[in-house]
Amino acid sequence: MIDELKRTFASPAYQPPLLPAAALEMLALARDPNVSFGEIVALLESEPLIAARVLRIAQSPFYSGGARVQTIDDAVMRLGIRTIALVFTEAATNAQMFTSEVFRAPMQALRRHSTVTAHLARKLAERIGQQGDRIYVCGLLHDIGIAACLLVAPTLRGPDGRGFTFDQLKAPMFAVHEAAADAVAGLWSLPEGLRWVIAHHHSFSRQGHVSPMAALVCLASWIATQVDAAIIGPEETTQQGLAAARHFGWGDDISALIALGNKVIQQLNGSDG
Repeated sequence: MIDELKRTFASPAYQPPLLPAAALEMLALARDPNVSFGEIVALLESEPLIAARVLRIAQSPFYSGGARVQTIDDAVMRLGIRTIALVFTEAATNAQMFTSEVFRAPMQALRRHSTVTAHLARKLAERIGQQGDRIYVCGLLHDIGIAACLLVAPTLRGPDGRGFTFDQLKAPMFAVHEAAADAVAGLWSLPEGLRWVIAHHHSFSRQGHVSPMAALVCLASWIATQVDAAIIGPEETTQQGLAAARHFGWGDDISALIALGNKVIQQLNGSDG
């Protein structure tokens, strides 16, 4: 099964899931220092289904702080352009990429895991004095390899001609998901730095050099698996997560990291749906 998955992603005929173009456009606008309020609102209004989800997320306690958020204008004013871009990216990605009729429940779990990981990665980045916007996107997309595997899995057959259950797929998917993520990111033409992070979020150390962004994503992903937002996580992910924590000097602070994860879960509960 591992070999078959590898051949699938290496094939010139492989078509990856679509990365929402509107999300990329929103992220580009957010990086433009001269972007106007009107441009952001116009893009939101051009994607009404995604905008509706953005509004629901903006109304949650995690973002609203108790303020009334009833319109797209309210949401942009309350959250600001940079945060609204991240919320839009999350909503667009969840709506268009993490969707499978055959593996609906695992894909929903993956969506939750990726969202929690993104928010955790952003908070961890702030702990070390780094802006969290880019690491948020890395966290959101870090398991696109698993999503890609789940999308192609219904076409795979065993020697008896039968398909595979999610439990049968777990180990093979984990074995190939970083390579699959690299293939998908390449076909999406993502920036090289972002592509490297999502393709090495477990193997974040290379020849003695540690990628801080990849290590933060690894740690955030592991924390997510510990706070009821797991998808697949063999024992080695715990070793990698703890190694990432030690790299940042947080090896003796695991309970506080888990507490942070639980806080994120509690805050996000109001924005699910």
